[in-house]
Amino acid sequence: MQIIFKFFLVLILALYCSQQAFSTHPENYMNEVDEAMHSAPTVPHIALLLPLESPTFGPIAEVVKQGFITAIMREDALPLIVRIYATTDDPLDILIVYQKAINEGAIMVVGPLTRDGVTALASSHMVDVPTLTLNAIDDNGHLPSNLYLFGLQMDKEASQIAKLAAKENGHHAIIISDNSPLSLRLQAAFIEEWQQHRSYATTEHLTFDPDPDILKTIRRETSGTGSIVFLALNAEKSRLIRSYLNPNVPVYATSQIFNSNQDSLFKHDLNNTQFLEMPWLLQPDHPAVMAYKRSEIPLSTNMERFYALGIDAFRLMALLFQAHSPRNVMLDGVTGQIRLSPPNQFIREPFAATFRQGQVMLLNAPEEESDR
Repeated sequence: MQIIFKFFLVLILALYCSQQAFSTHPENYMNEVDEAMHSAPTVPHIALLLPLESPTFGPIAEVVKQGFITAIMREDALPLIVRIYATTDDPLDILIVYQKAINEGAIMVVGPLTRDGVTALASSHMVDVPTLTLNAIDDNGHLPSNLYLFGLQMDKEASQIAKLAAKENGHHAIIISDNSPLSLRLQAAFIEEWQQHRSYATTEHLTFDPDPDILKTIRRETSGTGSIVFLALNAEKSRLIRSYLNPNVPVYATSQIFNSNQDSLFKHDLNNTQFLEMPWLLQPDHPAVMAYKRSEIPLSTNMERFYALGIDAFRLMALLFQAHSPRNVMLDGVTGQIRLSPPNQFIREPFAATFRQGQVMLLNAPEEESDR
């Protein structure tokens, strides 16, 4: 089947490219496949739906696309073509292009990428084929049976770090946020999980303020016996406030505090802060991480996360395509351990790590494998 499929594909490419030279570079190869398929009759295919035409989300979508293509060229496992559909970030445009993909023969869809796009699709009554989204929605209680959620949801990390924090003997969680929408989502997710694991637990909310006089009061407010601190903040704000916290109080955060390009001094400032991060950024000798090449264009740490998302999106889609039931799908991914949380959400479990003497150390891992 693979041989027949590849012969058919090469034949189409030959007809499309006429007498032009054929490029074997993976990215060029996929671009040629995509263009060729758009000029060919309707055929069964996998549709990758990304906001490549969005000024806001276009750069992220391009990196997700690169990761997806990298996985395609590495796996070479599906007897179907992949067709890439570019959208804007307008939910209506996303729905129109989604229907276009179905009309052109898509038997499975990966995307949309934006939260608004996923929300629109989930309530559209248009999901007739298995669809793996690349983001989540606020209310996933009544999803179409064919719609599966997957992505880099930071609020899930907040829930997971709450489980880790619950293993301490603390009973009082102090959450420090800046009242941004993301920060408040992290706060809510952490509190919900914390209270489930600590029925007698209490919580307290402090609002981040960069005023040095206010920061000086933080140590006193976070010094209670049995307290833990959760920083629902980005790296810069976490770094600023960390030195004002009581050094004897356990401190936790999500992956937003980690930037592998930060210098040793930055990491020293975050010493003994526990956080979560994907294998792609923390463990270069992880089997899945070693299997996939890095982007040829240098990427920021955040863009590396989306590149890794593209890789795991393809791998998860391939498993869904071949599985008798999504409940049987599990993946040791470059973004973490991935499993289905019924009924329709794939949960990504990153690694736990901590900053120690200017280094990032994986928790419960041998030191020689943890230094970074």
